[in-house]
Amino acid sequence: MKSFGRLLLSSVAGLVCEKLVGAIASVASNHLFTSVYGARLFGELQFALSLAYVVGGVAMVFSSDAVAPILGKHPRLRHLVLYRAFRLRLVSTLVVMLVFVSLAWALMTQASADFTLVAAMLLIAEPLSLGGLMAYSEKRPWVVTRAKTLASSARVLWLLATAHLSAGAVIASFAWPIEGFIATAGPLSRYFKLAFRAPKSFLGDETLTRAIVTRGVKFWPAMAVSMLTVKLDRILLAALMSKTDLGIYSAAAALVEQWNWVGVALALALAPSMVFGARNETELRAKALKLSFSLGLLATFGFIGSVAIGREAFLKIYGASFEAGAPVMIFATGCSIVTFADAGLSTWLIAGRRYLLILIKQGLTVAAIAASPFLVPQEAIMFAPPAATALAIVLFWCGVYGWPLTRASKLPSLPTPNSRPESNG
Repeated sequence: MKSFGRLLLSSVAGLVCEKLVGAIASVASNHLFTSVYGARLFGELQFALSLAYVVGGVAMVFSSDAVAPILGKHPRLRHLVLYRAFRLRLVSTLVVMLVFVSLAWALMTQASADFTLVAAMLLIAEPLSLGGLMAYSEKRPWVVTRAKTLASSARVLWLLATAHLSAGAVIASFAWPIEGFIATAGPLSRYFKLAFRAPKSFLGDETLTRAIVTRGVKFWPAMAVSMLTVKLDRILLAALMSKTDLGIYSAAAALVEQWNWVGVALALALAPSMVFGARNETELRAKALKLSFSLGLLATFGFIGSVAIGREAFLKIYGASFEAGAPVMIFATGCSIVTFADAGLSTWLIAGRRYLLILIKQGLTVAAIAASPFLVPQEAIMFAPPAATALAIVLFWCGVYGWPLTRASKLPSLPTPNSRPESNG
């Protein structure tokens, strides 16, 4: 029990450190890029990165959710799983990457195509990320934390170097693929032989491959939709406003995105101790609701701080040319109260394995974001995506808690280690 407590503490501390360093690096990177290259090129870069992020969801057929349960503890099985999953991921990634690059080169303008080609290099991090999965399975989370911290630092150093050398914006944009490569290649280096050297025996390989493919296809829709949810706003607004305005919006959205990740990280870090230990459905929902309230309260304090000093901080980071993005950032921070509360409530869905409800929530959010720019005046178009996201989440949870089938009295209790089947006699 003590070893589990130490592991949990180190995981939480590592996660907080990783997210903190990542947030600082993100702010510093955006500050460096926008101050040197301006809003228009920043908009071009954000559009390219968003496209690559969403397209990466197409390649994630064999995600961690599909591979992790099959890893097991036997060395030969782990070797076979990593060897086969790495090749499946690599093939799917290279195919998607080739199609993506070809379409970008054929359909985009020169400036957009250059940024997109660089952003496409981020896709190669997908097969390499299996190293992080192995580290987590062997209870070595600090390996991933260390690699991501170094990667965030490398991104900032690259941008500092390109700014000092007066390199072009395209050269500077290589900072993001470099960060992705370091973050994923670091953990994989510990398992390099397992990924690239064929196992001594392929006994059971056909069954294993079939299991990975079947599970991958099962989990892929939720994974792809979740990635689309994060970046859909920038892809959609790129067709409805100038790249300069997109750069201003992206500057605000990037700050709020980092803030939202704090809520998600805290929910995942606190859920094992606060939520996942529940003995039945009623207790599980009560604990998730308590976590949701705590996170929502934290987000409320964040919103108050944003109202008080948000504008000054935003202008300090991005400069006067981005002033139009400050109200968007403050408004979106207010909408983050809903996002934080949702992160806590979602631990109930994860613990109860209600994957269909998760997919419904993601689909509702995507639909709301996609429709929102067309339902508001042009002057308010930047405020539409965060408002639509918050409204979709509120409507979803109102529906869930109002749906009779989700009431505790209608649902079976969760099994516990000491529970025994009741006798009918």
